Amino acid sequence: MEADELLRRAWEAVKEAGIPEPLQEVAFKQAFDFLAGGESAGAAGPAARHQAAPKKRAKKDEEPAAPAAKATDPGAFFSALASESGEQEVDLSDILQISREGNVTVTTPTKDLGATMTEQAQTVVALVAGARAKGLGENPVSADAVRQELKRKHCYDGTNFSSYHLGKMKGFNAGSDKREIVLTSKWVDDFSAAVARAHGRKPAKNAS
Repeated sequence: MEADELLRRAWEAVKEAGIPEPLQEVAFKQAFDFLAGGESAGAAGPAARHQAAPKKRAKKDEEPAAPAAKATDPGAFFSALASESGEQEVDLSDILQISREGNVTVTTPTKDLGATMTEQAQTVVALVAGARAKGLGENPVSADAVRQELKRKHCYDGTNFSSYHLGKMKGFNAGSDKREIVLTSKWVDDFSAAVARAHGRKPAKNAS
């Protein structure tokens, strides 16, 4: 729009608005600036007007959400444990449970885990420690987590645990302190024997 046209339209706007004479000069300037600004924005096109728009300010108290903790995937857990141990996934899922927090529990009744308390304790140790090591990738295994399951199954003997129950096993040893259990190359034999025992089957002859 030409300058004279802008001036004419600005003056007409002041007259049509009925602005009192003392204020007409100020109103005229405002009207002219308004018309000139609209003309410039129109010439620049929609893209320029969009870019010129002020960005919405983020709220000061608006913090990015923290990522949710990854839950344990039972499918991945049993698949990894079956692959490492050579046992069938269905056999493992029938005697073990894994919580979303990664707690491994034995579902077979304690009385079916062995004829004696020692045998029951060794079965639980082999199943839980083996599952935590090979299903969850825990290395070394938390001895406290294993003890917790032994206590839940009522076959924990604190006096004889390290020296007699765990100490007699070939595939599982005490770690650098009482809070750790480490696996040896013989862990599969102990683990497979524990799986068979939990299913009421006779363990293989080469198993502990």
